[in-house]
Amino acid sequence: MASEAPGSQVLYRKWRPQRFYEVVGQEPVTRTLRNAVASGRVAHAYLLCGPRGTGKTSLGRLIAKAVNCPSPEDGEPCNRCPSCLEYLQGQAPDLVEMDAASNRGIDEIRRLRDRVGLAPMGGRYKVYLIDEVHMLTQEAYNALLKTLEEPPPHVIFVLATTEPHRLPATIVSRCQRFDLRRIPMQAAVDRLAQVCQAEGYDIDRRGLEQIARASGGSLRDAINLLEQVVAYYGPSPTADQVMDALGLRADPRGHELVAAIARGDLPGALRVVASAHDDGVEMRQLAREAVAHLRALLLLRTGAADTLDMAQEELAELEPLARSAPEARIVQALKALAGADFRDDPYSPLPLELALVEVLGPPVRSAPSSAQAAAQDPPADPAPAEGPPPAQGQPQADDPGPLHERLVSLCRRVNLSLADLLGSARIARVDEEELVLGFPYRQLVEHMDRPMYREVLERIASEALGRPVRVRLELASPSRTGRGGHLLREALRHGAVPIAQEGGEDDVPAEEA
Repeated sequence: MASEAPGSQVLYRKWRPQRFYEVVGQEPVTRTLRNAVASGRVAHAYLLCGPRGTGKTSLGRLIAKAVNCPSPEDGEPCNRCPSCLEYLQGQAPDLVEMDAASNRGIDEIRRLRDRVGLAPMGGRYKVYLIDEVHMLTQEAYNALLKTLEEPPPHVIFVLATTEPHRLPATIVSRCQRFDLRRIPMQAAVDRLAQVCQAEGYDIDRRGLEQIARASGGSLRDAINLLEQVVAYYGPSPTADQVMDALGLRADPRGHELVAAIARGDLPGALRVVASAHDDGVEMRQLAREAVAHLRALLLLRTGAADTLDMAQEELAELEPLARSAPEARIVQALKALAGADFRDDPYSPLPLELALVEVLGPPVRSAPSSAQAAAQDPPADPAPAEGPPPAQGQPQADDPGPLHERLVSLCRRVNLSLADLLGSARIARVDEEELVLGFPYRQLVEHMDRPMYREVLERIASEALGRPVRVRLELASPSRTGRGGHLLREALRHGAVPIAQEGGEDDVPAEEA
């Protein structure tokens, strides 16, 4: 029900809930509060937590109106008595609202504490609603603490915050806490449809869904966006006009970019970006559209398509791409495009181009630092290195050093934690059909031998070697794993003499000792 307010009032204030059941998407919270009012068991302090636009301030005002209504109806305020009418008109003397963001010091809390002893002017309770309570200083919290714990019987505190983790535990423990969730899209659409019907607006459900999706779960933002669209296009905008007004006009190049990523086509993806940039498209918005499509591909590929809020036509277009694109590439593209930094210039194509090259380009091997280059003694002549010759059928490209680096690099594109573990391995043997990896600890061998990890290892090994191979894991001897680490090897290279340890000679890497 809309409040009885002048017609010039903005929509979100005009349609602020006036009964608990009108609060959208917070049924467990509103039912609990309604039952508390109906039974007369109202707490002395409430803490309302949740994102912006989810109903924290509205619930605080409803609590004040309901507890001071002389004849509540099943816990709901009647909205007919003089007390309720004062709240509807915004003139209730027994509701004191304070914005802690601008009144955050100890002096303001001391003044509030001094006023707590004053009796209500009309109703049974005096309600103090402190918004953004996480902004108070530590001294202000200390000043509020005792009053919050044992307030006078005629006082109720309602604290509202978007960041409950910043509140001291001593404050939270003295309140009944309610966590408000973001408004579900369908619930927001239903509320917008109700507002449109009452206000005489004619917007189809697809347009309302676009508004609800753009609001990010905030009903206040959704109603504000609705008013913005109507102010621009009149009371009957089409779905396309809604998207234009919100800056969400669908550009087919978002789908084209994702299609190029799915094919692994780097030149094609860069051409799409260049075309969009030449047409003045905001690169940040193009990246957002691509991320939304990539997320849809990931959910389609993992069998969770029912969680997507997309039309069937869009899903039908994405299904072939989801089947053809490798899952690892989709995940990597999601990370790269979602992390593209457009803060300096949302129209610059460079962040998007760098992200695409990172995903689709060849792996870039970092050059050694100057210190590393100086530590390496270049050979005086191209004489072959000492050591046994390659095994029969083993090409020189399978040299353990570069091959191990290549394996770790490929693995880092798929699973960072797995790549870190792979870094501790040594290549024990390579032949035409098998790659043997040695790990220094038995626990690592057992951990990496799981089917989920073995599948990844065999895939990247086959890609690195250019032929299908099996991967076998074994426990390497201390000499194989090079105990002592790179610091010891560097010290030995510079002429250091090792001191015997409890482990004896095994503590010195075999290749250096």
